[in-house]
Amino acid sequence: MSLEVTLGEEHKGMRLDAALTGILTENHDEFEGASRTQIQKLIAAGGVKINGEIPRKNHSVTGGEIAVIDLGVWKELTRDRAELAFAPGEIPFSLPVLYEDDHMLAVAKPAGAVVHPVPGMDEPTMVDYLKAHQFRLADTGEALKPGIVHRLDKGSSGALLVAKDTATHARLQAMFERREVAKYYLAVTLGGELPERGRWEYKLARNPRRRELFITAPEGRYSLTYYRVLARNKLCTLLLLRIITGRTHQIRVHLKEQRHAIVGDDEYGRGPNNELKRFLEGGTDRSLRRAWSEALVGDESRMALKDTVAACPGMFLHAYGLYLEHPVTGSELAVKAEPNDYFTELLAVFGWAVPDEPRELLDVEEAP
Repeated sequence: MSLEVTLGEEHKGMRLDAALTGILTENHDEFEGASRTQIQKLIAAGGVKINGEIPRKNHSVTGGEIAVIDLGVWKELTRDRAELAFAPGEIPFSLPVLYEDDHMLAVAKPAGAVVHPVPGMDEPTMVDYLKAHQFRLADTGEALKPGIVHRLDKGSSGALLVAKDTATHARLQAMFERREVAKYYLAVTLGGELPERGRWEYKLARNPRRRELFITAPEGRYSLTYYRVLARNKLCTLLLLRIITGRTHQIRVHLKEQRHAIVGDDEYGRGPNNELKRFLEGGTDRSLRRAWSEALVGDESRMALKDTVAACPGMFLHAYGLYLEHPVTGSELAVKAEPNDYFTELLAVFGWAVPDEPRELLDVEEAP
């Protein structure tokens, strides 16, 4: 059985795997949630033909081609992922529990861990960890996402809620949709000076050139972020952020629009992060007005920052606090995930610290 799709002029110049990822995930249910890596595996396995021939893995779309997808190959690559089981010792990360009762739990996701699997994924995820440690998870109607209410990017860390029963799952999802969950983040960024506080509003849409990333676009979905500068020097800025909407990659795209890059975010800030690595390895300070050298006086502080940046398995974006009414009891629930060691060690290089109560530092207007 096969599926035929047309690669139009709007895909001209794109890599085949990127173009197909966008087309298939947006238009065909059997590919929902599929990643670009999975589509690359499909191509490598001979599951795609372009105009009757198997393409090279780096095939560039010329526009007007017909791609035939072998659904049998796709099914084989994505067989039974929901039933794949891991022993606790096979999972290379821990998942500290921040809060738990009969209805829900909150955990601290480490950077580098994926929240839930997708078809064809072999690596263990947060869901696999919860299953391996025999946590009860809500039936969400999606076999790969039991208990999952919301998500964090793979490279970010912090507090995340999980439902144990279907009713609680539905209530929590409704609360997120109504923007009744206050979400606070911490980020360490590279970039120019920002006003001490403010708000960013943009419409976000998928990047047509790289479908796994997002850009600001008039036809996108509305997004709103409030922020406050907690500390800064001529190299880094420590930000407290509250997202009102919960769009994919929202904070990262909003920061990119301010010409800021999260330390460790090579997707939205490859240039600044590469320059930081060169500088920390002893390279010439090529920042504006040689400002980085003024922020790091002496080799000892430079080496300390180099070590802590290298220790981060993702990026310096951390979901610090979630505040909400308990979906069953109605009592106030405050969940905080303290930053990991590498995060606090980076702050210590500059003599900075994490605030105890983010709500006291960042009040927001009524969300639209």
